[in-house]
Amino acid sequence: MHYHGYEWRGSDEERARHRAAGHIDSPGFRSSEVPPIKICWWLRRPAHAVQGTWDAAADAVGWMAERYAGIEAALEDPAPFWAATAGRHGAAERDLSAGRDVSWGYRLRDGGRAFIVAVCCSPNGWEDLRCPLATDAG
Repeated sequence: MHYHGYEWRGSDEERARHRAAGHIDSPGFRSSEVPPIKICWWLRRPAHAVQGTWDAAADAVGWMAERYAGIEAALEDPAPFWAATAGRHGAAERDLSAGRDVSWGYRLRDGGRAFIVAVCCSPNGWEDLRCPLATDAG
């Protein structure tokens, strides 16, 4: 198993406008940048949507923590109860190691939202999906 990272930042209005594109039956699904309805469906997006790939769950969580640090100053509440703390990192690493996808979502001061996601790949526990890097390579 390995892990792919994805990040999205945008407004609720943008998400609402493109909500249909979050479903795999939508003709615009693969080209959409808004988060898909199911976390595992990130794997159905093109390879260029992948923002990082790791063999170790700890490395994927490290990337998630770095991305969180990059948005922390923009959070609506600087100390939300779901903040990425050492305990949160441990839980994320445990979940990824067990084959469960992890998604952290935050509301931003500007009214937007941010999602930081790590998805288990080859295999994914929710659906039998090919790795997006292998899919786009041929």
